[in-house]
Amino acid sequence: MTISPTTSFPTEAHAQEHLEGLLEDGHDKDEMQEFIETHGAKDFVCYYEDYARMVDEYDQETVDAFLEVFDMMDVEHLNDAYYGRYDSGAEFAQNMVSDMGYVHDDLPYWIEIDWEKTWENLSYDYSESNGFIFTNNW
Repeated sequence: MTISPTTSFPTEAHAQEHLEGLLEDGHDKDEMQEFIETHGAKDFVCYYEDYARMVDEYDQETVDAFLEVFDMMDVEHLNDAYYGRYDSGAEFAQNMVSDMGYVHDDLPYWIEIDWEKTWENLSYDYSESNGFIFTNNW
């Protein structure tokens, strides 16, 4: 049976069956139970494997920041959405503009750029959570 977010099934029983299968594959029981308590049995069945893969590939803090902005059903897109960690959206904007070659390090000292305003302009396409930057368009 294929499971999707719209599938109707006895949630707890199916989650327990899924948990037992993942235990055989080497997943940690406590981590899975914590996920179920936090996100629910249906999300566990539908998204836990993608979630666990992203935690392994990045770390818990990055995945948590992503989930503050996006839904659990989007967790598989973390690879495409993640742009790094910065002290602020303004720092990301400065880094991005510099990397694109629009601003050079050898500008005269008297030129001032409003990186906060630049971040505001970019925030239509990017989101920030706890210093983590994600594109909204994967």
